[in-house]
Amino acid sequence: MKQKLFKLVALAAAYGAPLIAAAQIPNIDTAGDIPSGRTLTGFTLTSLLDTGNSLVDLFVSVVVVLSLLYIVFGGLTFIMSAGNEDKVKEAKNRIIYGVIGIAVIIVVGGIYGFVASIIKP
Repeated sequence: MKQKLFKLVALAAAYGAPLIAAAQIPNIDTAGDIPSGRTLTGFTLTSLLDTGNSLVDLFVSVVVVLSLLYIVFGGLTFIMSAGNEDKVKEAKNRIIYGVIGIAVIIVVGGIYGFVASIIKP
């Protein structure tokens, strides 16, 4: 049962990750296939920070989704524990670790955003 559930969660994550990434694609200029507002001649601090923001946003989104899946998996483990104390404890730990993971990644994203807003000209 655990293997089937794990395969289902892995399959959902594998098919869901590209959807999250596709939502992050900026508008494309059809004339030269260059994202709007960017040039190929060089990097500026603003373009570097924009790229960093895009990567951090993608990373935060992926980790939050994975943490939510871990929380759901912990909930399912809790439901299927049938009163077994070891499995109940394991399920509670999974839920707690998932919540901690979401909190940590949100704080990391906030710190990055704060530092980027200070640096941005």
